[in-house]
Amino acid sequence: AGLGGLAGALFDSLLGASVQRIYWCDVCRKETERMVHTCGEPSRPLRGWSWLDNDVVNFLSSVVGSGVTAGLVWLLLR
Repeated sequence: AGLGGLAGALFDSLLGASVQRIYWCDVCRKETERMVHTCGEPSRPLRGWSWLDNDVVNFLSSVVGSGVTAGLVWLLLR
């Protein structure tokens, strides 16, 4: 389970740093994951794939982590 968790965490970091949608708040001059920043102002897309927000990254990372864990269990029990 530990290796699966590690795989999921590494995958999360990889996606988050490379292709996750990131926005920019011109008012606060900060990056954000939200279309509307916490200050209430709309933010503009800065980089990343439009459909790949933090929720999708978290879901995919969970799938990878559980898949690695299931694969290791299968290898150990066969």
